[in-house]
This record gives sequence, C-alpha cells and structure tokens, in this order.
Amino acid sequence: MRMATLTALWMIVSGAIATGEDYETLKQFYRYRAGTFEFEVGTDGQGTLKMQGPVFTWTGLDYQEFRDTAAPNSGDVFVWTLNGRAVVVGGVLSQPIGAGREVYHEFQALIDTPPMPIRSPTKWGELWSPVGVKLRSIPQVPVPARGSDRAARRQRGVQMRGLARQFTAETRSATTGKIQSLKLQPNAVFRLDASALQNANSSVLDGCLFIFTNQLGTDPELTLLIECHKTEDGLIWKYAPGSLAFQELWLKHKGKSVWHLPNYLEHPGEGNFVSSLSHANVSMREIKQEMQP
Repeated sequence: MRMATLTALWMIVSGAIATGEDYETLKQFYRYRAGTFEFEVGTDGQGTLKMQGPVFTWTGLDYQEFRDTAAPNSGDVFVWTLNGRAVVVGGVLSQPIGAGREVYHEFQALIDTPPMPIRSPTKWGELWSPVGVKLRSIPQVPVPARGSDRAARRQRGVQMRGLARQFTAETRSATTGKIQSLKLQPNAVFRLDASALQNANSSVLDGCLFIFTNQLGTDPELTLLIECHKTEDGLIWKYAPGSLAFQELWLKHKGKSVWHLPNYLEHPGEGNFVSSLSHANVSMREIKQEMQP
C-alpha cells in the first residue's frame, strides 16, 4: 500500500474519531433529512417510493483543499424503490465551513420512469423535474443466468460484479481542472428485491446499483445501475449511468466513452440530477434542535 494511501486513510479515521459524538449526530441527521422527502411515480398516489438505507456511508477528503475545511466532508446514500426496483438514488451530506456546516441534498433518477416533480430548497432552482434515464444495452456480454432460485440469483450477482468492472469512470478535478480516474466500489451498494419484482410482474428480473468514488476518501461521484430484463428474445443486460457530483463526469465501457455529463454548476445536463443547498451555516446545536419532535 502506498504511503499516500496510508496517509489518506489515517486522515479519514482520525477525522471521524475527532468528531466523536458529532459524527453520530450527523448520521442521525442525514437519515432524518432523507426521510423528509417523498417521491411518487404517477399522480394516483399508488406509486409512492419506499426509502431504503442508508446503503452507503462515506467520508471524503476531496474538498478540504478546495474549501479549506478543517475536517472531512461526509454523507449517507439512500435508495428509493417501487415494487422492488430502484427509481431514485440520493443522499444527504455536509461539510464544515467556519463554525458551522453546509448541508446538501443530492438526487439522481435511475430509470426511464422518472418520479414526479419535487420541490427541493436550493439556490439553483426549486423544482426538480427529471425526464428519466434511458437504459442502454451492454454489448457482447454473457447471457444472464436463468431462474429465480438462490443459485441463479447468486450467479447473476457474480455476473453483475463482472459487468461493472468492464466500466471505468473519470471526473474533472474541482481544484486542479485535471481529469482524474474514479474508483469502483467492489460490491454493489444495493440489490433489487427479486420477490417484489416478481409479485409486480415486472419485466425486470434482477439488478444491482454500483458506485464510483473519488480517489480521496469514499465520496460517491457516479452511479451505475445494472439490470437484468426479460424480453421476447430472452434475458438481456441493461445499464444506466448517473451522477452524485457537481463535477464533469465520463463513463467508459471497455475503454470506449459511452456517457458524458457536464459540470452541474455550469450546465444541468439532462436534468436527472439535482443538488440542493439546504443549510448554509448550521451549528450542531441547531441540527439537534431540528431533529427534536
């Protein structure tokens, strides 16, 4: 292990320990804030999404030099599902600024059926109206394992991890402007509910959500949803890329560029990602007060 990596890991651990009780309060606050959002698909009230998680907890060092913060930024990632299928991924995060903290909400639509518009406090526009993400076929890949038993599901899990490793991702650094590689987390952060999918007679049989993180810490930057779809021609794999970052992003499959998203602060892209500043300078005392009944 390189010395730089050891130093980064020590900074993450020491930063988490230094915050002590405050870190646990932040964890509670992230879940509390995530629970204040309610997503729906359709207007009949039958498509309310269910919040899952947190599915991923992270600590990041990538903004310390950029914002001159004294401690790491951190956050939790959640998934909102309908009938077992992941529809929205997002999270709540914060970073220390002066004597207080900035708190953000970030959401990304995952599939072609987007949630209804939702209002989110932000200085970049109040209404998030995602258009939905077009899922793409993955070329020249093994046929998905058939069946709904445990062995078939385990085999598809192995296949999806292998498919995820065929992808690479990059971002443009907010501090230097240079393009940097992102790292794929080796395990999926979320697995679709096979029983719920079957009960809903869904055309989706299975699926996993993967995350690419920054090289400094584990700050999530790019999401990769891989799903197994039932078609008239048999089972096929599909994927959908997504963002959890301000920065410009690229996704490649076997070295070939397949997706590009511009810097969010300069261009909102296709509108399937939103980032909202909810608290500009909030103290830990105010955070605790907000969570009180």
